[in-house]
Amino acid sequence: MDDIVKKIRYLSPAQLRVLFLLAKSEKGIISSVASAKKIGKEGKGLGAVFSSLVRHNFGSEPLIIPWGKDEKGRGLRFRLNTKLISKERLLEVTKELLS
Repeated sequence: MDDIVKKIRYLSPAQLRVLFLLAKSEKGIISSVASAKKIGKEGKGLGAVFSSLVRHNFGSEPLIIPWGKDEKGRGLRFRLNTKLISKERLLEVTKELLS
């Protein structure tokens, strides 16, 4: 098992839902505000989930990367760092953990 998969297994359900949504997204980019209902968090709780994932470093690389403001100007967009794990592998892992 990859080191990154071992670390992903310790994440909270909300963090796993964020990673699942990133893995399912077309370009590996999601908006925090637009995905709030699917994640089950709002406001500061939502920000806490995303900021904790940004701080999860593997070597010197973060798991997700802030990717600018949302198109509507509310919240930020985040991109999966595919140097660490592919969208396909992440989707496989998160589906298993969320089921």
